[in-house]
Amino acid sequence: MNPIEIDGPMNDSVALAEEDAVGDDTQPMAVLVDDAGPAAPIERSEPAVARVPTRGRPLTLRRALVVSGSPDHLNANAGLRPYVVDGLREALPEALALGVPYELGVAAVTQWQPQLVIVFGSVIMDTSDFAALAQACRRHGSRMVFWLHDDPYEFDMNERVYPYADAIFSNDLASVDHYPPQMPVFHLPLAGSRLAHWRAVGPRSAPGLFFCGHAFENRQAFFGTLCDADPAAAARMQIFGSGWDTRRVPGAIAQVLPNAALPDYYASAVAVANLGRDLNLANRRFSIKASTPGPRSFEAAVAGAAQIVLTDGLEITEYFEPGREVLIAHDVDGFLAHWQMLLRDPVASQRIGERAQRRALSDHTYACRARALLHAVQSL
Repeated sequence: MNPIEIDGPMNDSVALAEEDAVGDDTQPMAVLVDDAGPAAPIERSEPAVARVPTRGRPLTLRRALVVSGSPDHLNANAGLRPYVVDGLREALPEALALGVPYELGVAAVTQWQPQLVIVFGSVIMDTSDFAALAQACRRHGSRMVFWLHDDPYEFDMNERVYPYADAIFSNDLASVDHYPPQMPVFHLPLAGSRLAHWRAVGPRSAPGLFFCGHAFENRQAFFGTLCDADPAAAARMQIFGSGWDTRRVPGAIAQVLPNAALPDYYASAVAVANLGRDLNLANRRFSIKASTPGPRSFEAAVAGAAQIVLTDGLEITEYFEPGREVLIAHDVDGFLAHWQMLLRDPVASQRIGERAQRRALSDHTYACRARALLHAVQSL
């Protein structure tokens, strides 16, 4: 059996023994192991402590643990976990941040005893039970918070974490007011990763329009209408993802791109289409309409994309300046006008991408989100 694996600086996971760990000098050695595996020791060096003040007393934060909300083999967004870990490391270089899959959460808390545990992701899976993790956190004095990234689409299932959460961070602003009033809830959008998504911004080449995502009905309808409005559009766009009807959307390719390839497309395309999804899995109680842009809004910006955002809301303007850092459309005609402008003037696409990238690196990386989360934790 192998020792517990953790999310490393550049990879999804590296053996714990390979970590350059800094911890409590009163503990000369600590170990993380799985239920049947051998111990992997961490040598401790000089103590380094990051302090987050909380109501008159400091929270001594030496170790922060990120645990996924569902098992990795069922978790389509497991790849986001290393970004959160990297953000914590950048925000708190004196502390040690690690990430583990859901299955190893209890063992990691028990053997590593972090001061802060962040349960990150979807909690909709019936296989996810947080009682044991919460018990381990209480036993070792760890604060346990949830950063939920599928609001509002899975909002009705969030009640399963209410008994265990010291606080909840929601990716969606419109969802925040629907949580129980006694629950500490904070809005925390997802972000882009400086390490994973940054690309140098240069002249645009191809495709003329790029989009990657599952073919939800609202997306199929939009791109189908776009092709009807401009019959030449299909030849100038590349749409990737699962479920696309290539007869309905001639420019679509029913193929899933690896996440690592997306920033290259973002950086080279003349325009990047940004359309949210319209499919709820558990959102009947309040029927909340999503308001906050999804993670690819920030990932594409870090890569230097010129995005055309199709939206009927204005929250995107809280993150990027319209006309300078992002283009906003409310219908097919508005979208087509922006796209045709960029096709005529690729230099404008490059300038928008440069400005968007500067804004994203300043305000919308996972290090920015980690600082906001830690600031909120000080009030708990």
